Amino acid sequence: MIIRILALLLIALCAPQAWSQQPALAPTSPPATSVKVLDTRLALRDLWVEHTFWVRNYAVANQAGNAAQAETAAKEVVANATAIANSLQPLYGQPAADQMLTLLAGHWNAIKSYSDASVAKDSAKQEAAKGLLETNGKAIAAFLAKANPYLPETSLVTLLSAHGGHHISQIDQLAKADYAGEAKTWHAMHEHILGIADALADALAKQFPEKF
Repeated sequence: MIIRILALLLIALCAPQAWSQQPALAPTSPPATSVKVLDTRLALRDLWVEHTFWVRNYAVANQAGNAAQAETAAKEVVANATAIANSLQPLYGQPAADQMLTLLAGHWNAIKSYSDASVAKDSAKQEAAKGLLETNGKAIAAFLAKANPYLPETSLVTLLSAHGGHHISQIDQLAKADYAGEAKTWHAMHEHILGIADALADALAKQFPEKF
């Protein structure tokens, strides 16, 4: 799955460019119906939905005390984070991809810590994990806003804060066996992450119109 998604991104995009090579003037936005834009949207949607899928799998397994399932889910979360980070490489270069991976690792570490603290019923560690998640979201927003002028930092902070909130709500609901509530959270998270993926794809198309 990840290889197929990265292949789509590589087809849609072109060779790496350093940030210093970005145009000083705002480029003209390409047509919304561009095939490459749509392909990129779909590829990023797959990547980000997979992120939510495997994080949820970890939370479910962790709550159930299934160590083997939790370990597998954790490995898949990391593999998916690597794929998301590498999706930046064709346009921004490997250093940017590496930095994104570090940030995504921080995102995962905060969520995992919150899940682990929930299982242990350690409220202090839960609060600490929530603080890490918020700080990390702001760092990701700053990184993406610096890379792409069509991704306003304040908007990204709001989007990523809501995404982090979905993770927290989901873990809390699983801990309480509120499966109906968690189902609603999953649907909201799914729709929200699609919006984030589309926003990223559209911003790339605006920044690099010649490639779309």
